[in-house]
Amino acid sequence: MTERHWVGTYHGVIAICAMLVLMISNGLILSGLGPFRPALIAEFGWTAAQISSGELITFLLLGVFAPFIGILIDRFGTRVLMQIGLLALAAGYFLYGRLDSLTTLYAIHVLFAIVLALAGLVPVVALVSRWFDADRGTAIGLALVGSSLASFVFPPLAEKWLIPTYGWRAAFQYEAIAAVIGFVIVVLLVRSSPAETSMKPYGARAAAPLRSADLPGLTVGETVRTLTFWVLGACAFLTFFAMLGTLYQLPIYLGTVGVKEISLGYMAMLGAALIGKFLFGFLADRLGPKRVFIANLAVMAIGAALLAMATPGSVFAALAVFGVGWGGLYTMLQLLTVQNFGLRSTGKIMGLVAIFDCVGGGLGSYVMASIFDATQSYRPAFWMLSGMIVVALLAATRIRQEFRA
Repeated sequence: MTERHWVGTYHGVIAICAMLVLMISNGLILSGLGPFRPALIAEFGWTAAQISSGELITFLLLGVFAPFIGILIDRFGTRVLMQIGLLALAAGYFLYGRLDSLTTLYAIHVLFAIVLALAGLVPVVALVSRWFDADRGTAIGLALVGSSLASFVFPPLAEKWLIPTYGWRAAFQYEAIAAVIGFVIVVLLVRSSPAETSMKPYGARAAAPLRSADLPGLTVGETVRTLTFWVLGACAFLTFFAMLGTLYQLPIYLGTVGVKEISLGYMAMLGAALIGKFLFGFLADRLGPKRVFIANLAVMAIGAALLAMATPGSVFAALAVFGVGWGGLYTMLQLLTVQNFGLRSTGKIMGLVAIFDCVGGGLGSYVMASIFDATQSYRPAFWMLSGMIVVALLAATRIRQEFRA
């Protein structure tokens, strides 16, 4: 008997819930803060680097927390962690509306590190990976669409309606409601693994083991002794440096090329990333993730070069090229981690890879802001990013399959 396609099953519900959680957590902390940046600069007179220090704090602390995420997932399950993370996000956005100093801003970004640890990328991918054996690339791609889908929700909502109507402080507090909605969704619909429901992963022949130690795959010790682990870490560092640096500096960068529509910039870049995540996740199930990953890096490097040369007429196309490359490789990084090392230590291994993500992402925004403060231009920064991504592409050719079920 042919197994019913997962879109019409509870497995599909899990993938969609994972997408919504990532849309809210990543969306509010990444693209969602962008429209507020000009208001903070206007009211407090802070520099781009001072504000970007908040992101640096978030991602450096997330890097500290990352090795422990897998341990927490194994002990408490992704469902409980997501609930706590989303409530913390609601609190952070409410406090942002009462902002009065850089110290307060930095304290909120400490809280955001906890949010991303508990309800961000690693728990979401761990959740989906445990629910899918077949079509895992497609399902992870669908879940990761959430952070790009957020660009069509939170930046325009804030820029076009909430800030002009209620002011930036109240706008923050209204958007905190989204995190509360996410909390309710997780409580009602999400279960951490098929074993909790007497179901099996989609495409699996047998029910999933209750303990992570019984799942197939390498241990953490075996994983860190492979070249592939360090190559994936280097690629994560370099690409997150480029993407999050661009994402956080986008509002100021667009102003330097004569574009005022901040939300359109987010939609161009992250809308293209949305397409890339799902499309390339689908292709990876058929062509293999390594080939798709290398192609994504090439596209992203070209996009960074185009951004270095962008004009008002070409900037949205450049953002789209950069975004579609990022969207695909964002999915491939997670898929390669799961498929190359197996499920036994997925949460812990992804937590270790996330250290590279976090340090790269935090430094990217700060370094790009510092370059702009020193030169009043982002052109040198984007040429630097293009070169860094080419280095990642060359490193990616050394990735190999370390575990076979």
